[in-house]
Amino acid sequence: MCKSGRLHASYPERSGILQATLHQLTLVLVLALAGCSTILPPDNKAITRIGENASYPPIKRAQQSEGDTLVLLAFSGGGTRAAALSYGVMQELRDTLIQSNGETVRLLDEVDTISSVSGGSFTAAYYGLYRDRLFEDYEKDFLRQGVQQALITQLFNPMHWIRSGFYGFNRTEMAIDYYNRIMFDGATFADMAKNGPPYIVINATDLGNGLRFSFSRAMFDLICTDLGSYPVARAVTASSAVPVAFPPVVLTNHASECEVDAQQEWQMLQELAPDTAVQRRIVDGLKSYRDSQNRKYIHLVDGGVADNLGLRVMIDRVESLNAQRLHALAHEHPGSILVILVNAEVSPERLIEKSYGTPSLSVTMDAVTSAQFESYNRETLDRFRDMMTALSEASAEDGLPTRTYFSQVSFKHIKSTEINRMLNALPTALELDDIDVDRLILAGRLILRNEPAFQAFKQEHHASLAEGAITEEALCRYFDHPTCSGTHRPGSQGR
Repeated sequence: MCKSGRLHASYPERSGILQATLHQLTLVLVLALAGCSTILPPDNKAITRIGENASYPPIKRAQQSEGDTLVLLAFSGGGTRAAALSYGVMQELRDTLIQSNGETVRLLDEVDTISSVSGGSFTAAYYGLYRDRLFEDYEKDFLRQGVQQALITQLFNPMHWIRSGFYGFNRTEMAIDYYNRIMFDGATFADMAKNGPPYIVINATDLGNGLRFSFSRAMFDLICTDLGSYPVARAVTASSAVPVAFPPVVLTNHASECEVDAQQEWQMLQELAPDTAVQRRIVDGLKSYRDSQNRKYIHLVDGGVADNLGLRVMIDRVESLNAQRLHALAHEHPGSILVILVNAEVSPERLIEKSYGTPSLSVTMDAVTSAQFESYNRETLDRFRDMMTALSEASAEDGLPTRTYFSQVSFKHIKSTEINRMLNALPTALELDDIDVDRLILAGRLILRNEPAFQAFKQEHHASLAEGAITEEALCRYFDHPTCSGTHRPGSQGR
């Protein structure tokens, strides 16, 4: 009988040699048994025509008028670290009030789209399904659940071995089942759509071509699949399925069962003449989903492999459609566009540079992977800033300029050396100590509140804090550090 196991890839745990050894042994078990794992067959529901059955179309805010504010959020990967940091940002958006069309509204209620990968997808999906229940139940349902230890415990449960051996219930199915029990309760994208905006875009990576795969209606139309009936837990698991530790989440490509020739987006895709290799790769990748003979199954893994920031869904949409899309967005004439990137990337101390000895295999792999992610993230940020500049220029050409604000919530914005080192030492795991969760939530609030672009946006919209919102002094006291005061507080840019 084949037994299955799982361990989320992480930096070494700080809680002692015993725990680190247990994690290493578990990973060895996972690798040893990976070859004998079986999987359940894909069950994504086929459609015979576009628009059939329940779907999950982009949700437009009711009564949106020229000059409105467009708010876009991107949640990066990073396990519970990313989930807690993004949760803190959501709290700050809830408590930030702005003036919109003569009314005082919560900035959170102005959010149009949330794009997420990996750890950030837990926060995005939970808010998409439950809205303000996020602030009541999310911490106990996920952030403080001890998810990693719970999954490891299930790994050694004989019942899991039986389900794995006889029913194809592998590590990924175990995670999906667990997330449904503690968070999602079998909810689908159709359930999420009932809540209206914001539009939640959960992103994974297509293992077959290495490109980003979004759980969106446009992507599911290409493979003739009904997104509305698809379980949210499966999408979140795919978005966070670390390769090797997790088998991929698999979709059947039903492209032969429906026609997309009359679909406007497909027609535009067919007419495109890509200018760059990047654009050509994106367009070719999208077109490849119509080849169900050669691409019969789509294997999805952690979205961080293709885009660890969650920004590519915005960049690719513009680049794949070139200037047509850029001017189309500019013609909508939003008064301002605010993009908030919650970037939970860490820069831990590298002990490899303090010894001339040969580094271990795990240390070497970690260094190589980190270098690749850092390089790719820098390139993503540069491209996104260029896109924002081009968007401003395109709207200015139409005589109705759009003000753009790009606010990044990153540990690099924390100037306190000690606090910065503490946060950057947190592992990419699905379990953190409660005190670390507290610090991350508060860091998300402090960094966003003091980020220069966000402050400029708030000034334009006459923002204020909601009654009863936590004060900056109170936030700083939770860090229990003498430098968290005055101009030296975490998040301060020396303005």
